[in-house]
Amino acid sequence: MSSTKPHRRLDVSARLDTLRDRIGRGLGAVPSVIPFSETEQETLLRVMPDHVLRIKLEQDGSVSVTGNRIRVHLTASAVSNPSGQPGKDDKPDDDPMKAVYEEIARHGEKLLAGFLLTGEVQILDVQLDYNGETSHYEVRAAACASKEILAVVRDVTAVRGAENAIAGSKEEVTRLSELLQHETALRAEEEEILKKSMHRLERLFEETVEAIALIVQKRDSQVAQHQERVSKLSCAIAREMGLDNGRVDVIGLAALLHDLGMMFIPHDTLEKRGELSEAQLQEVKNHAEAEFQILKTVDLFYPVAEIVHQHHERLDGSGYPAGLKGDSILLEARILAMADVVEAMMSDRPHRPALSMEATISEITSGRGTLYDPNAVDACIRLFSLGKFKFDEVKTDRAPVSTPA
Repeated sequence: MSSTKPHRRLDVSARLDTLRDRIGRGLGAVPSVIPFSETEQETLLRVMPDHVLRIKLEQDGSVSVTGNRIRVHLTASAVSNPSGQPGKDDKPDDDPMKAVYEEIARHGEKLLAGFLLTGEVQILDVQLDYNGETSHYEVRAAACASKEILAVVRDVTAVRGAENAIAGSKEEVTRLSELLQHETALRAEEEEILKKSMHRLERLFEETVEAIALIVQKRDSQVAQHQERVSKLSCAIAREMGLDNGRVDVIGLAALLHDLGMMFIPHDTLEKRGELSEAQLQEVKNHAEAEFQILKTVDLFYPVAEIVHQHHERLDGSGYPAGLKGDSILLEARILAMADVVEAMMSDRPHRPALSMEATISEITSGRGTLYDPNAVDACIRLFSLGKFKFDEVKTDRAPVSTPA
């Protein structure tokens, strides 16, 4: 051990000599690093916000720290004593920076060794807890002589506070992100359950519609065929008008049930040749209300009952049962009305033969904008004129009902 110590001291001295030579050569190229008198330099040190320290490591192991404001001296035992940490509330009520100086003194040997090893400025963070408040200081130190260090101490409490706030914000963002992901997963699971439940309810509604349509088929096949043909034409008109698939399907469902109330009208009235009496005419008009009263009990998601209820309304208010006008009538009901009228005109009836396509188009054109929705009229005319739709392509055996999306 004794043989290596002198060699180490010589090595340290050699490094310091090299640094001094390098600094000296650099300073020689500059007229004055700090072009102030000694008095001016002392004044500058007093007014600057940072603490400038000279740390001297004594031969006996003690450390002296002289600053531009205060001075402290730690004995060798105090330097090595870990109990002398800064920030204890039981310290004398004097300048709290003494505690910071003392902490820097304890790190003097380490700062010097680090600088000699790397040749780079050493950085030390010191925390001071004093009178219930915490302060943070950044120490930047470099060797200036064999056992001396020059250091600048800066109060970085505000910077550390900002850094901690940012870190806390990041943690909070992370926590909220994890919470959001958890909530999203729960919502997705709930949505999947809801979707399955809705699918079951939609299927139930579909089966109810099919059951009602079957009853109509058993009771009156002509009415069932009429409803099927009207459903097909209604869907075609709706698609031609650019409605989405969900609304098209709702219209198709409503059309399949739009004459359900006809089951309650006597056959004599339905099959009568010639004009109906006032009482018989009222019986026919009442079918819309009867349908509504039945369908509103099973109309779970879609306004099917209301569409059926309004399919005999006319834009000018001359329709029934409520005498609605214009946009007060659902668009779906206006489309259904158009298909219902066209199918009726182009089918044989007890009191008259079927009209030709040309005569039907002429008839609905005359009522365009007064009785019938103009867009529905135009779409219907395009379907027949361009050969996009023909009634003779419609089968009377009804396919399964598609459920609205």
